[in-house]
Amino acid sequence: MNHVVTPYCGPIEQTLPRLLSLFDKDRSSRSYGLGDRFYWAWGLTDFPNGTFQGCAHGLARLWRQGQWPYATGRDTFLQRLDAMFVGAAGCTRADGSLEEAFPNEGSFCVTALVAYDLLQAIDLIDEVPEQTRQRWLTSVEPMIRYLINSDETHAFISNHLATAVAALNRWHRETGDDAAENRARVLLDKILDHQSAEGWFEEYGGADPGYETLCWHYLSDVHLLRPDWKLLEPLRRSAQFLWHFAHPDGSFSGLYGSRCTRFYYPSGILALAPEIPEAHALSTFMASSISTQRVVTLASMDEPNLIPMFNSYCRAKQLASTQSLPSMPLTVPSLGTEPKRKFFSSAGLLVDRGPRHYTVISTHKGGLFSHFPTDGRPIHDAGVVARRANGTLGSTQTLVSGNTAEIQDDKVIVQSDFHEMPKRLPGPMGFLALRILCLTVFRFATIREFVKQILAKWVITRVKVWPASNQRTIKLGADLHVSDAPSLPRGYEIAEDIGDFVSIHMASQGYWQLQDEEETG
Repeated sequence: MNHVVTPYCGPIEQTLPRLLSLFDKDRSSRSYGLGDRFYWAWGLTDFPNGTFQGCAHGLARLWRQGQWPYATGRDTFLQRLDAMFVGAAGCTRADGSLEEAFPNEGSFCVTALVAYDLLQAIDLIDEVPEQTRQRWLTSVEPMIRYLINSDETHAFISNHLATAVAALNRWHRETGDDAAENRARVLLDKILDHQSAEGWFEEYGGADPGYETLCWHYLSDVHLLRPDWKLLEPLRRSAQFLWHFAHPDGSFSGLYGSRCTRFYYPSGILALAPEIPEAHALSTFMASSISTQRVVTLASMDEPNLIPMFNSYCRAKQLASTQSLPSMPLTVPSLGTEPKRKFFSSAGLLVDRGPRHYTVISTHKGGLFSHFPTDGRPIHDAGVVARRANGTLGSTQTLVSGNTAEIQDDKVIVQSDFHEMPKRLPGPMGFLALRILCLTVFRFATIREFVKQILAKWVITRVKVWPASNQRTIKLGADLHVSDAPSLPRGYEIAEDIGDFVSIHMASQGYWQLQDEEETG
């Protein structure tokens, strides 16, 4: 057994008992092999979230590498893995899709994720009879057909498309299916067509460094299997963008990303560390952050995001145990002291470094910023919030590429409008209406996708513009200074009591890291 200690070992071993407890191991149960306890154990949902079935990948990787931490018998382990395939087949709809949020969702992302992870497990486990292997492949095939025949239309989300590319590529590798290979190439070309000249991959209309590391988890696998697809250079440009958002305190990304995430998926960056110097520097820096919990880690994940992060950690554990990397002369930009300023205009992100500070400002989000002075506490300013007479809140934080921004010497001036913040919570009537739709018209893909587009615009991409604006002036430097000049019509006022906040609905924001317990400036 490989006993090399890496930053990923502790989180994996701490998470395994929780993860293994998710699955129904009762063979007499109709939910045998399912991993969604809210469905099969608590009975609090009327459909199973398929994401959990992807756990087979991480478990198979630990077993194959001799890194399984328990004295589990071979037959017991393979039976557990087989149950996950049985569960996956049982929750696959007639059209080959799986779901995460509601019945008949037709989730392109979750279908791709589970297909990819099950194919990885098949590749990693070679100790099963051929009959079992063929049965496992048969359970994945409907998912592949769904990915070939369907599209995700509610938004352009690069990490979702990358998941599908990786799944289709793996299927072609296993079966020689040319249709899967052709579809993978089409989806990859879409991702690359939407890649910014600045290097970042699009997530809901902008750059989100956190989710881009998940995109790497899949694209790195595609690159390593298909170097003839020439992904190295696009990934190199992405790394040269990403490493700017590893902060001096060990955190990564934040509210300035299009999806407000600050997690870090380690596997894809580490996989290409031997080929891309910036990836090597970033993975080395972030490994230290993971070991000290100064970035969102596996331990902070809730169940809907647990499986992809677990699988990423298992892959990173394998890589860190087997890779032999040369010494790295590069360090991430935030550790430098020479003055440097870089403006990613398409992303609306200004990075400003001096001998005593490191600052990231989003001009597309009203001038919100994260500021890290060497001699003081970090400052995270989420933007300005206004309140209407009826109590509704609006802010300058919404992602708007059309904001006016001027960078003059050591001063940044951003002009932005206030947008209403969709702070709705679900209620019984909303759920009733959704379930009626799920049981009726959502059976028709065209109608379902149209409704999903409306929902995405409602809570994320196109929120209501208010007749109010703000001009933010930021004086750069270690002693950063901010002044706001709001222009509000009658019936609007600045809300002074909000503090840190997120303006849009985004389930993957707000995970805990150690700095949350520390005072900020």
